[in-house]
Amino acid sequence: MLASLLSLLPANAQTTSEVVTLRTAPSDSTNLTIPPTAPTPCPEDTGIVPIGTPSPLAPDQPAPSSATSALLPTAEEPRNMDEFFGSHDGFSFRTAAGVTLQQPLSARLGNQTIYSKTVFNPGARYDFQPSYNFTDWFRLGTEAAFIYNSVHSSVFGNDTRYGTGSFYQIPLLLNATFHYVSDTPFSAYWGAGAGGAWQHLQTGTEITAYSTTNWNFVWQATLGVNWTVIPGLDLDLGYKCLSTPNTNFNGFGPSKPLFNHTAELGLVWRF
Repeated sequence: MLASLLSLLPANAQTTSEVVTLRTAPSDSTNLTIPPTAPTPCPEDTGIVPIGTPSPLAPDQPAPSSATSALLPTAEEPRNMDEFFGSHDGFSFRTAAGVTLQQPLSARLGNQTIYSKTVFNPGARYDFQPSYNFTDWFRLGTEAAFIYNSVHSSVFGNDTRYGTGSFYQIPLLLNATFHYVSDTPFSAYWGAGAGGAWQHLQTGTEITAYSTTNWNFVWQATLGVNWTVIPGLDLDLGYKCLSTPNTNFNGFGPSKPLFNHTAELGLVWRF
């Protein structure tokens, strides 16, 4: 039995040697490659970026995209004012109403020996103005208005008579208007116009009654400011002075020029 065990011992040793040989690889220092390892950062070095290295994004910071950057305005891009206030070129329409003050009508009656003066109460005016804006600073258009003032009193010589009466005016004008357009919602304008006016004067007192209807030449000066409420729509605050330089009323002799002053509030549509 002992002889049998001894006969098996060399075989086991050879097998063990082969196993060891299979599990052991020959070392070759020339082919050995050790991957580089980055140094472990210290806690106190967190957040420090070397010079010339781009700063990393924070975990919650989105990366910038070219599409988003294209939408952002730049200082070099001009501001399109039409998007904010609407176009100032093309057709426009203005309508307004206001309080009007008619200065007295002074004249000579009959053989020009009797001085006469008709005094009026404050009245009202309503306007329609279709126009065309050739540029953002020049507008040419027409205007039709209705003006009414009641009669306060009539003076004949040294006698003042109170009664009833009215003075109607319907001017038809051709206007030229100049605008100053700014980078704000506010703009200013001034202009002038000329045309004819249908005028009807009627007075009545306890002694006399008078009525006349005539066409007279008139001219007008305007001044005002606009405030853009929404693009293409302006709130208008204006002043107008309408003058009849040579009055032509039946039975009246030479008279002084008539002046009518109006303060208006209106709307302007720009198409």
